[in-house]
Amino acid sequence: MPDAAAIDSFTVRLHSKLLPSYCNAPNRQYDLEGFQEESIGNLNSYDAQWFLRALDSGLVTEQDGSFTCSRSAAKETIFWEGSKTAVPRPITLWIEPIITLGALARLNEEFGWPAESLGAQSKTWAFDLVCYGTDTEREHVVCEVKKTKREIEKLIHYMQHYSGMEAMNEEPGNQTARNAYRKVQGIRQCWPELFWALGPNNDSHVFEVKRGRSSDIFSLISVPEASLNAP
Repeated sequence: MPDAAAIDSFTVRLHSKLLPSYCNAPNRQYDLEGFQEESIGNLNSYDAQWFLRALDSGLVTEQDGSFTCSRSAAKETIFWEGSKTAVPRPITLWIEPIITLGALARLNEEFGWPAESLGAQSKTWAFDLVCYGTDTEREHVVCEVKKTKREIEKLIHYMQHYSGMEAMNEEPGNQTARNAYRKVQGIRQCWPELFWALGPNNDSHVFEVKRGRSSDIFSLISVPEASLNAP
């Protein structure tokens, strides 16, 4: 599919299938008129294209507006709901899950991970997607998705800071720092080989997780994206 056509194709699929499926789900029953059309403008063609490939390949399945794949620990939705008191209830496009689901297709098609090794949400809910290794319980790659380049920059900055420190008695007070600290603690729980920070339009940063010998301190070593290739 040419990049220029991806947003148009996504918009057609959204209105013909995905939005009605979400709004008409038994637990929602929302008015379709509540969808904020301008929110589609936050999506770029690269992420739209890979999201559609995740669906068309059968890697990701949809029911009642929720998306799952083989090893998903949770259901994903691509819509964000506004105030309950507004009529009709506002609904906007949620960019991070679209990037996440598209990344699963990339891992499958570009990097050779079998469908049965891929999941949205880690077992501890610390990360947005996971690649499981040959030992199916081990999280080989963990990935955190953000909707802007600036958010990715801040995430990496704070994670590199906190990974060089022992665990803290209290989490950071700043919300952005606290989110990054929780990712560091998530890595300390599962010790993956790789951490992938992924933003829109393939703002992609892959790191080897290099653990110290006698502590939970570790380093994030930048490596080429080809390091995501399935072992």
